[in-house]
Amino acid sequence: MNVNFKSCFVFPFRSAIILLMKITKVLIGSENRVKIESVRQSFSRFFKSVGVKGLRVDSGVPDQPLNDDIFVGAKNRAEHVKCINDEQQLNADFFVGIEGGILQLHNRWFQCSVVCMLDQHRESFGTTGLYELPNWIIEKLLAGSELKHIIDELVQHPNTNAKQSTLGFLTNGEVDRLQNNTQAITFALVPFLQDNLYFQPK
Repeated sequence: MNVNFKSCFVFPFRSAIILLMKITKVLIGSENRVKIESVRQSFSRFFKSVGVKGLRVDSGVPDQPLNDDIFVGAKNRAEHVKCINDEQQLNADFFVGIEGGILQLHNRWFQCSVVCMLDQHRESFGTTGLYELPNWIIEKLLAGSELKHIIDELVQHPNTNAKQSTLGFLTNGEVDRLQNNTQAITFALVPFLQDNLYFQPK
């Protein structure tokens, strides 16, 4: 995959002064527009000028990840875009992978997304909030179905995963996927924002 750097990153300029500032460049292992926007919103809270590009990569885990595979899939996505960056010398600063799945805790199953964030030498993780899924949905997921297909059938509308998402449906539109992912990316950013606390020399 060859990436044209100039056409990939869209840089919002708030004033002429920002033209002189360093642009924080982020690659994310997905072409999903909601995920890309969640990365842009989160990074824009802490960096003056941000450019984000999504790339299609393989998660290396099942389409409906369970438990630790959610973390593995997120890390695989981040590492894959980092490899593309290094091969093509794109000079990005951060590499993000987001993977959704179901997590078993306290004998119950919860839906969550995991964010893995890398720079050239360090890594961190963040998660969305957990919300419990009905038992009948869990039974279908454990039998091999994907959550997005179950919700599409339930609401009788295609591609709900890219729009309101399962969380949007369950909360009657009060909490959507963009809000959830943006918070998780912010959590994954914490170690980089407080690197003196998290990345002390050994």
